[in-house]
Amino acid sequence: MRLLFEKYICSLEIRLIVVVLFMFCVMPATAQMAKDTFNTKSGTVIMFERFDKKYHITLEYLKYADRQISSCLNSSAIKKKYTCQIFILDAKVKDGLNIIESSNAVNLYVNKDFRTAKDKFTVITKLINAMLLAKTGFKPTEVEVDLPAWIVVGIYGRIELRFSSHSILPVSYFPGLKALCQAEKLPDFRIALATPLSPERDGTAYQLYEEFSRFILLEIKALASRSDNPIADLIFLSSRKRYSSSEIFDSTIVRSIVKSYDKMHRRKNKRYDPDALSNTEKVQAWFKKVAEKRLINVNSPLQTEYFVQKFKRFRIFTYYYKAKDKPPERMTRDISKLNEIFDKYGMDKGFKRMMSKKFNELDALIMVCQPLSFPHIRKIREVLSQFDDMSSVIIRVRLGKALAKLEQSLTKQQEIEDYLRKIEYTTVAPGELYRNELIENKRLNNNFCPSINNYLDKVEKTFLRD
Repeated sequence: MRLLFEKYICSLEIRLIVVVLFMFCVMPATAQMAKDTFNTKSGTVIMFERFDKKYHITLEYLKYADRQISSCLNSSAIKKKYTCQIFILDAKVKDGLNIIESSNAVNLYVNKDFRTAKDKFTVITKLINAMLLAKTGFKPTEVEVDLPAWIVVGIYGRIELRFSSHSILPVSYFPGLKALCQAEKLPDFRIALATPLSPERDGTAYQLYEEFSRFILLEIKALASRSDNPIADLIFLSSRKRYSSSEIFDSTIVRSIVKSYDKMHRRKNKRYDPDALSNTEKVQAWFKKVAEKRLINVNSPLQTEYFVQKFKRFRIFTYYYKAKDKPPERMTRDISKLNEIFDKYGMDKGFKRMMSKKFNELDALIMVCQPLSFPHIRKIREVLSQFDDMSSVIIRVRLGKALAKLEQSLTKQQEIEDYLRKIEYTTVAPGELYRNELIENKRLNNNFCPSINNYLDKVEKTFLRD
């Protein structure tokens, strides 16, 4: 009995030793592995060869990238997808990105400094391209497809913006596109998407292209659903290589936009004719509509200069009068003399039609005016709606007062804008203020031959001396 007891005690001691050894030897190794490996909600695995706190931003960058890529591919049509495993190595990776595929995974290898490398744009866009293909069910090196640049650049731009911008409101994320929208010079939708640019080759122009790609990606995602996702369909069809890029674009992106455009106008007008405009015209009209809605609104109003231009166009009232057996009359007056039309023709159909159109224009101005101008624009609308209830003389006087107050508010707004611009020029660091110029200069230095640079230096010295 005593021998059995001693044997049992010995066995317990051995087991205890094994447990202790496991805790000291195996568990630290497991903990180290767990500490260096991270899983995203979509199943992507991110592994660091050696992780420490200085790589935390890199981890967050890759997590956010995975989230943006996955959000574009929310589609019930995707039946198969490969797990993406991203390995961040200490050693240098040839060509910036190495792709190795297995039966059920796509392994992507990048260097630990890929976010600050000189060729970061090329490396990260290749990474995005590979992940989009893998998550749609295609192995990148097997299909060898470069997906449409605007999708890849749109995702890249969103990721970079997340980690480089200090903006709070999303309306301030598209300054270049907003400027084009204010100036009513939006580019042709199809040509802009079909003309890929890169920061190395195209400099400052690329920044506008990146804005455009980000904006369109967001708007197309807003049209998508799990049962009908044009972005996922475009990637799937592009990988199959059975159709031209133009055919694929028409059957996915254009189809989705036209469907939305027709639905929106059919809801407004039961007699809407879907064949009145071509698909190209519908797409451009849709682009103009969503740009104006997203980029210029109460949170991001028009600059004073552009508001004044729009209001000047609004001020002109044109009335058409058609009597029996007489040629039609055309009468044009400034808003301050609108009562002359009313005194002559009264509240007939032509006057009502003209006023209805002008009220729509005024409502649009109210939605994009600066806070200082808002009450005066509302007052103008209120006065214009009183032709049936008040004499035209009183309306003319009240309208004149409202217009004068609006003019004062616009002058004040312009002074505030000029003052803020002056403050910005004196407080923003030169490197940030002249960021675009510095980027352009760097690009030219990379692309120009030495003889051209030397010539430009001579010209600059002569100019400064003169």
